[in-house]
Amino acid sequence: MNKAILNRNLRKLHLWFGIGIGLQLGLWLISGLFMTLFPIDQVRGTHLRAEQSPQIVSHDLDILVPSDIVSRHTLRPQSLTLKMFNERPVYIVTSEDQTQVFDAKTGAIWETLNEALATQIAVSNYAGRSTQTTATFFQDKAPREYGREGPVWRVDFKKPDAASFYVDATTAEVKAVRTGLWRTFDFMWGLHIMDWSNRENFNSWWIKTVACLAVFFFLTGFALVVLMLRSAFRRRRETKSGA
Repeated sequence: MNKAILNRNLRKLHLWFGIGIGLQLGLWLISGLFMTLFPIDQVRGTHLRAEQSPQIVSHDLDILVPSDIVSRHTLRPQSLTLKMFNERPVYIVTSEDQTQVFDAKTGAIWETLNEALATQIAVSNYAGRSTQTTATFFQDKAPREYGREGPVWRVDFKKPDAASFYVDATTAEVKAVRTGLWRTFDFMWGLHIMDWSNRENFNSWWIKTVACLAVFFFLTGFALVVLMLRSAFRRRRETKSGA
């Protein structure tokens, strides 16, 4: 294969490899730029969370000791925390496979939160300007944006300052806040890592394929530069020898 044919074939390969990665390269640049424009706390909706006063648990509460809760329900806890909820003392017990809440006075296990209580918790944790809410319960399979399993209540606040507060139906805690900005950021993240469904997989065949094309794009471009430099040096030597 002479140099002219080699040069022409390399240019064609370089062009096709460039087309193969060009679109995704543009998406990488656009999504990467977008993700640098906003502070991560704003993306997570931290500015919409109301500051909570420290909970004070009185020493003279008439409550069961932790060992009573553990023995009564045959628990193997990894952690056990006493806290106040709606002025009622509760124990939050976390084991390997679940988290449960027990009434600290009676030892009874708490049932799943109802809509009114979940909404009350969300409103008390909300620092925005909206006064309209709707609540949706998810027993097992929660929305992907929540990032956890149910049961959970999603309390949606309308505009202005629209947001979704996810309240754990077992522990009565606000586990996540999702806004329109978070969803856009999440979409851009999916474009960036080429996982358009779960936004978690860094090792998909899509990204591996584009990465390989980028390497071949570099190699063909490098080869073209080498051929161009060799031709330039040869013409220069011929010019000098002719002179």
